[in-house]
Amino acid sequence: MRRKLNAPTSYDVARHAGVSQAVVSRAYQVDSPISAQSRAKVLVSAQVLGYQPNAVARSLITKRSGLAAVLLTEATQRDTPEVLINLSQTLLEQGFQPLLFSCAHESESSNALEKALAFGVDGIISCVSLSDEDLVRARLRQRPVVLFNRHSTDPLALSVACDHGSASRLLASRLFAAGHRRFAVVTGPSEAPVSNLRIQNFVQRLQELGIESVQNFEGDYHYESGHEAGIVLLGSSRNKQQQKRAEVIFCANDAMALGVLDAARFALMMRVPSDVSVLGFDDIPAGRRPAYLLSTVRQPTQEMAGEAARLFRASVDEQAITTRQFLLPGTLIERGSAQLFPMASPTQRI
Repeated sequence: MRRKLNAPTSYDVARHAGVSQAVVSRAYQVDSPISAQSRAKVLVSAQVLGYQPNAVARSLITKRSGLAAVLLTEATQRDTPEVLINLSQTLLEQGFQPLLFSCAHESESSNALEKALAFGVDGIISCVSLSDEDLVRARLRQRPVVLFNRHSTDPLALSVACDHGSASRLLASRLFAAGHRRFAVVTGPSEAPVSNLRIQNFVQRLQELGIESVQNFEGDYHYESGHEAGIVLLGSSRNKQQQKRAEVIFCANDAMALGVLDAARFALMMRVPSDVSVLGFDDIPAGRRPAYLLSTVRQPTQEMAGEAARLFRASVDEQAITTRQFLLPGTLIERGSAQLFPMASPTQRI
């Protein structure tokens, strides 16, 4: 029977490197007072012996777990997976292991936060809305929170977000300048703050330009609700109600916009963009396919994730933070699904 070998310990590494066990421990601490030569000796010995430091034991010494909780909804994971990918990568680069806490709806965010705090994480990056009370609760436990694509009325809150409002207002202006006068919007769920920001700013800008009425359909961020919206907003039943058919349909996300496109082209046999212009938001990969060529707004998710991870690192390290809220511009992507007032470039930072 083969004898089971024990995993090498920090004491084995110390003997092999000819240093004390305390030096081995300090070698794995970023800001520890240790010479480069000593650290190199420890790391070489650790590699030779196959030693891996115990994260739990190290956390007892440093009082940090090295874990970063990421709160997000199932919709974020499904519809914009690049957000999760970029956040995970940038957190790893900052020395944190991401730990995911998912909730079905925004209304469950408080429970997700409590679960994250119970795991002893160093802090939280929240892709869901948190109340001011939630933020105070985390602060009392000395766990910083960075809001990702969310906002708060708390003046101490840290946040990184896309400028949804400016992007939506520019879309409205460009569409109006192209001659469109009959508009419709497809919203996300009523509790979705990002959808509300996009739609409210789009409609508000149209009202400023003199458009008195904008048709509205409440969707749920899914393709199917967009398809239904297209049938309802563009179908012949609109004429029976003496309501003229929309010339433009702006959707709170791309998945619903794809549903509207398919309803217009295949169920109602309409020409896009000659009969109707369709626009979304997010620039998901499916919208870039030749079958759709969706005009949309691309969020700077990689830039946002990098800024959020940097802000998270600084707050965990208790560094001085001069700017607490970051608002980053999106990029208007013009393809074939909408008639917009022409600009010099098919992509424009907004």
